[in-house]
Amino acid sequence: MGEVDVFRRGGETATAPVQVFTRRASGLVRVMSPYSAFAYNILNIGVIFPWVYITPLALDPGASVWGGILICGAFASLLAVVYAGLASAMPRTGGDYVFQSRTLRPWFGFATVAMMILTFFLQWQALGGWLVSVLGVYPLLTGLGVMTGNHMLVDWGAWYLVGWGPTIVTMVSSTIAALVLIKSFRWFVQLQWIMWYRFLISYALMVVLFLTTSNAAFIQRYNTASNFVAGGSGAYKAIFDNAMANGFTESHTVSLLGTILVTPVALTSLAGEIQGAQSLKNQMFINFGGGVVSMIMMAVLGLVVVRTVDQNWLSAAAYAAGAYNPAIPAPAIPPWFSSLAIMLTDSPILLFLMIIGIMLNAIQVVFNVIVGWTRVAVAMSIDGVLPKFVSHVSPRTHTPVYAHVIFLILGGYVFAYVYNLVPNYQIYTLAVTAVATIMYIGTALGGAVFPWTRKEVYRTAPISKYKVGPIPLITICGVIAAAFSATMLYFFLTVPFLVNVDFSNLGYSGNLFLYVVVAIFFGWVAYYFVRRAYLRRIGIDLDLAYKEIPPI
Repeated sequence: MGEVDVFRRGGETATAPVQVFTRRASGLVRVMSPYSAFAYNILNIGVIFPWVYITPLALDPGASVWGGILICGAFASLLAVVYAGLASAMPRTGGDYVFQSRTLRPWFGFATVAMMILTFFLQWQALGGWLVSVLGVYPLLTGLGVMTGNHMLVDWGAWYLVGWGPTIVTMVSSTIAALVLIKSFRWFVQLQWIMWYRFLISYALMVVLFLTTSNAAFIQRYNTASNFVAGGSGAYKAIFDNAMANGFTESHTVSLLGTILVTPVALTSLAGEIQGAQSLKNQMFINFGGGVVSMIMMAVLGLVVVRTVDQNWLSAAAYAAGAYNPAIPAPAIPPWFSSLAIMLTDSPILLFLMIIGIMLNAIQVVFNVIVGWTRVAVAMSIDGVLPKFVSHVSPRTHTPVYAHVIFLILGGYVFAYVYNLVPNYQIYTLAVTAVATIMYIGTALGGAVFPWTRKEVYRTAPISKYKVGPIPLITICGVIAAAFSATMLYFFLTVPFLVNVDFSNLGYSGNLFLYVVVAIFFGWVAYYFVRRAYLRRIGIDLDLAYKEIPPI
């Protein structure tokens, strides 16, 4: 449908009903089945995100990783109910942006999610490529080098661990993802089936091998591998002893605070582009079901890793690898779970089968970040708060070409360089978790007030049939999810820095990234009101757009 003049102009009398959208449809094609979106969510939520398994242990060796993940999963399931309820009522491109701008305030919904562009989406583009390189390419090459006695492969693997290695991997994987998504979203859906089933095979194989490998066998193989990679002997014990001599304290009891600390690290995103999105049953399967399955998979992986490698040793290795104390040498083989998996087998074939699915999951993350950002940007542009060209959808491919190109340049190239090559920059990417949690709080609150702020939409929404007494179920889940997310944000911002860990050697200021996030948020708020004033000057009322639910 062509562009039309859709707003009242000053001084004109309109004889037709006012329309507020530049298109009756976004032009995007929604080609995911519920099962495909279920797989999408599990790959996206982050079973492979390695910091979940070791960051809390570096700060508190008594933390129960699997316990913290299950606690997080229980509360996150309530957030999933909110997402399912809102998505079935407003099955539109834009996700959190649409939910918050229609249930809370337009300026708040825009600024909160736009803040994610700089502090989450673009960062995650770099993080996605880093995951491909560090969790996939590095352990595959290093493991094959150790098994075959080939130092050249080990050297190649080390190149992909830091610096230009992960930078180039991010640039290449981002370029491939952008080209595929520009050509056809259906291509991505088909590729995701390969990623999904290969990931399931790798995950199952890794869990079985961790379960069937004794701690003694792991120690022997770790010492052999470390000796081949960096020389020396007894690396397993040396890592623990060096940490103990330089401020690390082992634990023999479960720490409640440490276990709670796992939850803000484990709290991650939920999203999906599907067919039949108006079905609450489908949305519950995708969001609630996908979240529960992901959390169980994460908990199982965390449990078997700790069982095999020993929790106190993994905590000490994470402490050393995190550079919390510069006096401790970093392990020759970092304690990421896929790197530790090198020790589980002497078979190159089994190693390949274990790692390739993890690598493909990481590549899916690269795709997912681009998909998420472009859908949000298109929705903002259709509303009018971002320039019109951002929502241009190719009539031939039905994909937002300009938005993909913009994100490829900023996230795939600029942020890839900054994240991997600017000294100590990774420390400031803690904002990724903080702003995601802020977004969850906003959407949870939006779900809580949805029955009152958008009564006409709520009355026809599938979720409106579910109440606890007189109180809407989505309100109960929204209030609890918002309180949980706010608590997680508090722990994330404060508790890690109450532990006896000195970050000064990294040039880190604990509040700096928070100041940056706040500045970006208010910068987008200012932009919103300036944009609204500009549009009013040329006869366009931006407020009208937010009175309606946008087109699919």
